[in-house]
Amino acid sequence: MKSTVSLFVLTLLAGSCQIDKPTDQKTSFPDAPVETEAPVNDAKRLKDFEQQASAYYNEHGGVDAATYKQQLSNKSCEVAVWPASKQLFRGPAFYKQFRKGVLKMGKMFKCGHCPEDHISTASAFVISADGVCVTNYHVFKSYDPSKPNEYITFFVMDVEQNIYPVTEVLAASKHDDLAIFKIDTKGQQLSPLCMGEEQPVGEAIHLISHPEHRFYTYTQGHIDRKYIKPGTTKIRQSISAEFAKGSSGAPIMDDCGNVVGVVAGTQNIYYDQEGKIYQSTIKEIIPVSRLKELIK
Repeated sequence: MKSTVSLFVLTLLAGSCQIDKPTDQKTSFPDAPVETEAPVNDAKRLKDFEQQASAYYNEHGGVDAATYKQQLSNKSCEVAVWPASKQLFRGPAFYKQFRKGVLKMGKMFKCGHCPEDHISTASAFVISADGVCVTNYHVFKSYDPSKPNEYITFFVMDVEQNIYPVTEVLAASKHDDLAIFKIDTKGQQLSPLCMGEEQPVGEAIHLISHPEHRFYTYTQGHIDRKYIKPGTTKIRQSISAEFAKGSSGAPIMDDCGNVVGVVAGTQNIYYDQEGKIYQSTIKEIIPVSRLKELIK
């Protein structure tokens, strides 16, 4: 009798697993073989970016800052984005696959102390193979808030260290802190990231960005919260994955590498009103649903 009851219980448990199994499974991608990875030389990459951008600008010129700022009034654009993928990537395979769609956003400026061209970096990502990309609205503002008009032009650089000039801001939203722009790829096909769906609180996310010249930094975490930003009507989410200055405009991705949000900024929480006792940092992102509002 005891063995019969045990068999009955096991049958019920097996049945419940089959019932609960999702019918729309995502396809798992096998872990990539462990490879010895060359270290990123951040100082050299930044110098190469500055030298290549300067040489290109001196030979071909570029779009000036005033033109970009005028184009920020464009409200929408047409982009043939890639649909969401269901191919799961893990660990090194995720990083190797999706860093190809992440760009260094380079604002060229003069420091006023030497004749050289300099680059202030942020983050951006590709959404179409012919060179349509995304970053923050605020990235197209000055590298120095005290000097709002003092920058020259924009370039981007990919993980292979190819540079491309930014030719046009196609659409932007100051309210949502988003900008869609075009680069001249010279006919080269880029590696766009797929467009995903807004994720609920608790869902896993991934981030590749460039915090303070630490190029192609990978972090991961989950969605913490969705909220209306205090004093505004802005819809935001927060995440547990780390990012910092230089990560502005980076893509937030799900387990399949689909874009589910865009880095916005950080807010520190202090215990005291004087701001001396630091407690934590809120990492704020813009849900991908807001980006889709700019794409017609």
